[in-house]
Amino acid sequence: MKLGILFATASLAVLSACFGDPTGARLEIGPPPALPAGTDTVTTASGLKYADIIVGTGDVAQANSRVQVHYTLWLSNGSGIETSRGGAPLLFTLGDAGLIAGFSQGIPGMKEGGTRRLIIPPSLGYGSTPQTDASGRVIIPANSTLIFDVELVSVQPG
Repeated sequence: MKLGILFATASLAVLSACFGDPTGARLEIGPPPALPAGTDTVTTASGLKYADIIVGTGDVAQANSRVQVHYTLWLSNGSGIETSRGGAPLLFTLGDAGLIAGFSQGIPGMKEGGTRRLIIPPSLGYGSTPQTDASGRVIIPANSTLIFDVELVSVQPG
């Protein structure tokens, strides 16, 4: 499963793949783990919050870098939505038009091998537009705050 919910054009297909299992099975992701003691959270002027859980040692992601990430997504109520763990990392270019603003703002500055928690307010996520699966069931309600744990697997300069 890829992080289709970051890309508006792919969100329905991915959410359908996660939740459209005819057996009724549902993706099970526990609540986000607590941040390690002493982890600082930074709040940007746009309202994005981030905390470096592990500071990487490799190349630094910058605007227009092509990056591969593993991620897990939760809603602010702790409901797990999706993860790339157990599959291939997601590959995309920072700043792509279909990328939610919280990802474009939250990944630059990370180093390869690092893990960062992003707390993305609705204005940098999907805003007032709910995200639904193929059957029309709401997966991400309107005005949701999104919580991502993102591991930066690789960086290629843009």
